Amino acid sequence: MDRIALVIGNSDYSNVGKLNNPKNDADDIASILNKLNFDVTKIMDANLIDIQKSVNDFLQALDEYAVGVFFYAGHGMQIDGKNFIVPIDLKLSDKSKTMVSCYCLNSLLEGASSYKGKTLICILDACRDNPFAMGRGFLTGFAPFNNPPKGTMIAYSTSADCSAFDGQCSNGLYTQVLKDAMLIPNLKIEEMFKFVRNKVSEISISQYGEEQLSWEYSSLVGDFYFSVTPQPVNEQVTDEKIYEFICARRKSYENASDNIYDIECLPYIDAYNKYHIPIIKILRAYSRVDYSKRGFQFSDATIDQLNSNYLSSWGFIQKYGRWYYKNHYVEMGDLLPLPEELEPKQPINGKELKIEASLSWKMNDGKIRFQVSSNIPEETPLMFTLRGKEYTAQCKSVAGNRISISEWFSDRGNPMKNGFYTIDVSCPIYSVLPEKIKKIFGERNRNICGQYVKFEPVGGNTIHFSYGLVLKNSKVQVIDMQQRISAL
Repeated sequence: MDRIALVIGNSDYSNVGKLNNPKNDADDIASILNKLNFDVTKIMDANLIDIQKSVNDFLQALDEYAVGVFFYAGHGMQIDGKNFIVPIDLKLSDKSKTMVSCYCLNSLLEGASSYKGKTLICILDACRDNPFAMGRGFLTGFAPFNNPPKGTMIAYSTSADCSAFDGQCSNGLYTQVLKDAMLIPNLKIEEMFKFVRNKVSEISISQYGEEQLSWEYSSLVGDFYFSVTPQPVNEQVTDEKIYEFICARRKSYENASDNIYDIECLPYIDAYNKYHIPIIKILRAYSRVDYSKRGFQFSDATIDQLNSNYLSSWGFIQKYGRWYYKNHYVEMGDLLPLPEELEPKQPINGKELKIEASLSWKMNDGKIRFQVSSNIPEETPLMFTLRGKEYTAQCKSVAGNRISISEWFSDRGNPMKNGFYTIDVSCPIYSVLPEKIKKIFGERNRNICGQYVKFEPVGGNTIHFSYGLVLKNSKVQVIDMQQRISAL
């Protein structure tokens, strides 16, 4: 084992009523940490001497371990901007005597800071409504920690100066969510705590009518995972093998589905499950072959950026730190860094143009025409692209005074067939724009921004927005894909 943990749960306070859940919280967290290969010490209903001794032992032992976790559940409070955990035998007195009767968490951090290269994770589910603070000038909740030692993460069950809910089951609300999140495999600690924050917020609002918002302060310098499940060892897979597999799977989905998002995305999910390679790497391998066949040559970093935009527009989404297509979980992987000259640039101060747009449509004898209402500057060239399972058509347009209109789309002069389509509206890259528009948009279109603007490393920013269409018997249901992705 290279990981050590100290877990303290204080429920049986002698001067006030018991807390329901801290000992349960400590039991459950200690059990999970044991499963995750931590060397765990658990202390229940600790007085001040117990706390001091256990923390000192923990800090001394930390010298032999790479990672330390300190978990505390019980009462906590702040006095004069410092944070204290409350022993079960505390007898309240004036401020100075009360301070020396509690354990100051700053002492833990100062002790840990003497070890270089260690990772310390301090989790505090300790801000329940506090009778010790009432009428004595002590503040409920914890104060924010400033400048935590390098390699440290401090996680609060709630925001600074706020209290946390003790929970309606056998755990406090925060620990109830945390203990499940710690077991999610291959999830970086930062993403794990984002997951916890979202779930705690959601549950607290629905059950209590108030939001409990957990919080973290971090000076971590490396990646940390509570739970790690190694991926199966994969034999060397060539780009050509991945390309051929995806092409075959796409053809299969084309025969089985009308949903063009499924046709595009599910082959990559199948490849991920087959080869145990992150999606970004699978797409990179496929694209190297595909671009070569079409006579293009791009760097791997540029390919990654192009594919990243592609994935988002077709429905891959990130929820609570994990990537999904619909209910299919995938490991996305990291993009290669772009060379500096291809990195996105911020808008010039005072020249930002946030693109806003909405879509309407008109059906006539089974044909369809689209109208975009937007703040896109007049004379900006636009392209409308309508795609279906076996259908692709485009038309050019030019932005007018807040209105842009497509031509009529039909199926070779016939009414459009029922089915699922997408309508994409886009503008060209900077180099082919009219001079008037270039001055507004700035170099590589850097001045345009907002959810309807996409960045591509080759051409910079472009206006691009997508809508999903369901056509059925000349009736249209439209889904704004950007709004859908952001809502999810």
